[in-house]
Amino acid sequence: MSRLALIRVITVVIIVMGVSGSGKTTVGKLLARQLGWQFIEGDDYHPAENMAKMSAAIPLDDEDRQPWLDKLSQVIDQHLQRDQHAVLSCSALKRQYRDKLLRDPKRVHLVYLQGSYDLILERLKQRIGHFMKYELLQSQFDVLEQPDDTLTIPVDQSPEAIVANITEQLGLVSSSHSTQILLDGLMFPEAPRWRDGWLWFTDQHARRVVRVNPQGENETLVTLDDLPGGLGWLPDGRLVVVSMTKRQVLVLKNATLHTYADLSTLASFHCNDMLVDQQGRCYVGNFGYDLHGGDAQRPAELILVESDGHARIVADDLIFPNGCALTPDGGTLLVAETFASRITAFNVKPDGSLSHRRIWAKLGDAYPDGICLDPAGNLWIAAPNLSKLLLVREGGEILRTVKSLGDPYACMLGGNKDNILFITSSETDDPAQVRQQQSGRIEGLALSIL
Repeated sequence: MSRLALIRVITVVIIVMGVSGSGKTTVGKLLARQLGWQFIEGDDYHPAENMAKMSAAIPLDDEDRQPWLDKLSQVIDQHLQRDQHAVLSCSALKRQYRDKLLRDPKRVHLVYLQGSYDLILERLKQRIGHFMKYELLQSQFDVLEQPDDTLTIPVDQSPEAIVANITEQLGLVSSSHSTQILLDGLMFPEAPRWRDGWLWFTDQHARRVVRVNPQGENETLVTLDDLPGGLGWLPDGRLVVVSMTKRQVLVLKNATLHTYADLSTLASFHCNDMLVDQQGRCYVGNFGYDLHGGDAQRPAELILVESDGHARIVADDLIFPNGCALTPDGGTLLVAETFASRITAFNVKPDGSLSHRRIWAKLGDAYPDGICLDPAGNLWIAAPNLSKLLLVREGGEILRTVKSLGDPYACMLGGNKDNILFITSSETDDPAQVRQQQSGRIEGLALSIL
């Protein structure tokens, strides 16, 4: 097997390196999009102290860069463990930095974007609003130890030409995932719902409700002063949405959100996803504990909000009750218990109460997040910890797997014939990182190609 053929088979992470202004981000994003890989902006992982120094035109030293390199190494390790392709933009100026990042030289490869000081200085002077000041360029060239054992591409050509050169030289091909990006640049999209020819969803950390059509046209419907969770509609067509940290369900009336139900005395912690049935009853889950604060795991409740706004607990002792799905006859409610790695089923009584609790599917090491039923009664499950979607039959048999571009957090069938699986994905669910990276996206998968 030739060297290029070997790279084609085993490459998982490409690190695009060079001094500031060499085009790492532009080329990295274009390369990632062409290959269908994830893009990781290395600068997003700098500690705040580093960002402040660079903004003040103070060069970083080895000690400053160490926590940054540690974090990037962890990110690369995660992608290698998952066999998840990515393009990382990172200066990697010194050999010792590159040695630290080359976690597995057989699967991690460097591309060096090389340019003269004068050319790159002119580029930096034209760049507006970037934290990295052009006065620091000389310090970067002073520190730079040019690699002599990696692919080197001159930057005095178009980004498209550079990407074409990289893919040709490394023999790179698109990854095997079959999804297409419908919308990107989001913070953390969640709770997708198909209605009236549009995919509605919440962009959680941007604190807004958005909708997008299959052509990619999108609009923000309403903004919140809190993190929005699940959403749905009452029988009269009014939109309801979860206000997560306030533990409320809000209703949209005359373009303004109003409190529909206060769940603060019932929910153990932040509310999360929500399912609204045809009668207007809302089933709302919650975290049960401070997930991002590092608290010990505790069980949580599933809360029912009646059509008159009255709320009561209908199930408890659930481990992070998350996405829900209701069978077409309204008789069975499925609940994803994320950190129990299972789907739990309940019979739905006429008054909305739940009974006959049972395990619908055990999912091994998958953490189920958002879910939706297909016409055959099988369940699509977003499993972000595996970077995959699973189609599962009752009992736990996995019928299909789909590898999305980003980590999938929720899914919904839609399109004119319900033949598109819409996926909300992101590179992370860390609140600080999602606001920095804005790597959230809506992906679509035409089911006919499965």
